Amino acid sequence: MGIKKRIRRMSSTALQVIPNGDAVRDTILKQGMKATEASAYFWGNATRSVQDSSKGVLTTHSAKRIATTGFKATKDFGRGDPICGTLCTVSACCEAASGVIVWLPFPGKICTLSGLKAISIGCERVRDLCAAEPSNPMCK
Repeated sequence: MGIKKRIRRMSSTALQVIPNGDAVRDTILKQGMKATEASAYFWGNATRSVQDSSKGVLTTHSAKRIATTGFKATKDFGRGDPICGTLCTVSACCEAASGVIVWLPFPGKICTLSGLKAISIGCERVRDLCAAEPSNPMCK
């Protein structure tokens, strides 16, 4: 089977995803790339875009949690409750760190992010339990 037929068959779904798919296919054919090489480039780019979008989602989630815990911290410090306010501040700092760390390449990133998220969620849960019970002697 000729290379043109293989690329056309391989890229029939890719042409629906790429707005200028015909031009991309013609460029691949002019450069003399093999169908497998062209496919590898396509899937490599698709994988990179999925990775970047999931990093963006994690950063957005961290920003939402920073805003939520920041609001709770100001409310807690405003009513004179330093323990709950500090728990919210620790939670917001962990979220800020995880929002930045997700974009940095280093070994053990998944464990670091998991630990930061666990600390953040744990601090916020303890704060919520503490603030929900007004008779709790730990919180004012």
